[in-house]
Parts: sequence; C-alpha cells; structure tokens
Amino acid sequence: MSESSDAFATAPHSRGEIRFHIAGGVINGVVWIAALVWLVVRWQTVAPRWPWLVLAILAGIYAADLVSGLLHWAFDTWFDEDIAFLRRMVVQVREHHVYPNRIFRYHFLHDAGTLSWLALAVAGPAIFIAIPFDAGAVVLGALVFDILLVGMLSFHKIGHRARQPRWIRVLQKSRLMISAAHHSQHHGGNHDFNYCLINGWADHTLGRAGFFRALEWAIARATGAQPRRNDHEWLARFDYLAVRPEA
Repeated sequence: MSESSDAFATAPHSRGEIRFHIAGGVINGVVWIAALVWLVVRWQTVAPRWPWLVLAILAGIYAADLVSGLLHWAFDTWFDEDIAFLRRMVVQVREHHVYPNRIFRYHFLHDAGTLSWLALAVAGPAIFIAIPFDAGAVVLGALVFDILLVGMLSFHKIGHRARQPRWIRVLQKSRLMISAAHHSQHHGGNHDFNYCLINGWADHTLGRAGFFRALEWAIARATGAQPRRNDHEWLARFDYLAVRPEA
C-alpha cells in the first residue's frame, strides 16, 4: 500500500459511531418536523409580516453559511489528527486539500449524522425558546438554518463539480448556492479564505472584512498556537502528490 493511502486511512465506522450518526439524524429530524408542523398549524396566528418573513429566511441562510465557514475554518486552521475523537474528520480535511475530488467518496448519511447534532445544538434551543412566544419568524429562520447546515457537505461537493444541472447553475449565478468558481479560490491559495460552503455570503461580507483573520489573531495571541501549522505539514509532506492527476 502506498504512503498516500496509509496516511489518509481511517478505521471503518464503529457501531457506536453509526448509532451516533443515526441518533443525530433521527432526533434532529423529529425536532425539525415538529417545528414545521407547529409553524403550519399556527401560521394564521404566528405568521410574520412579509418583511420579517423575508428577513427570517435570509437570516437562516446567512447563519448557516457563516457556521459552515466557521467549521471549515476551524478544521483547516487549528485541529490535528492527534485529537482522537476528531481524527477521522481532520484526516478527511487534510486529504481533501491534497486530493480534492476524494470528497465524493464520503457518504451523505455519515456527513448528515454528525452535522445533525451541530444543527440541533443551534436550532433546537432557538425553536424551543421561540415557540412559547409565538415567534414564528425565529422558528422559520431556525428551520432554514438547520436543513442547510445538515446539507453543508453536499453543498461543498456541488462546489467541486464542474458540470451541474441547469437549475443549480441558475442558483449559482444568482449567488444562492456555492459555485466552483468561488470555492476553487480556497484551494488555489493557502486554504485561508472562502471557507463558507452554502453560498459564500459570509465570505463576501465578514470574510472580506477580516473576521477569520481577527479570530486567528485572538486565538494565536491567547494560546500561542500557529494557524494552519498542521495543514502546512500535510501539504509539505504530499507536495509531490498535489500536482499529480487525481488518484
């Protein structure tokens, strides 16, 4: 077996990991459907006026894009494979920077299982706090956020496909969905910008304003950690592979 295959190898998902993924998807799905049913049943009472309706949807989209960027930034910038419970995700991220198209090997169900827990951690409290106050706009925004974050890595895969169905190309040209042109800039540089994976709205706003660099400065100053140290070590190790055709 080659060095590249050995380096990126991870153990098969354990039964515990599979149960964790299933539980995340089921629990998050139940909360999402219950909140949607509540919103539909109570719509006449809790429906926001149209400016707030539009704002809730846009806020949910933007929040999902920003959180997708924060997760991507965190794994690109700080974590390493020696952290046992993060090893699988860290190795996949490092492999992705060397062999970008290997992302298509990973199944949606495993992606969605973990992301369901993260989406639930944000959307769940917002929904449970909003419902007693009949805050329909908050529930709607949380539902939009949740489903987009769960699909975050599917959007990421779209950002790596050169050929897309027409309806996806329309969404990409409208900047409602991440495009290959936008995401390729992340891979064409130092992997230090264009982190967001839903549509890039947060890249064009907070990212361009220096949000991620400010976070890095604050964390580096507080901890002494060097941003992207681990990623640079992997890229240096496989530099000769990075310029070869995809394996």
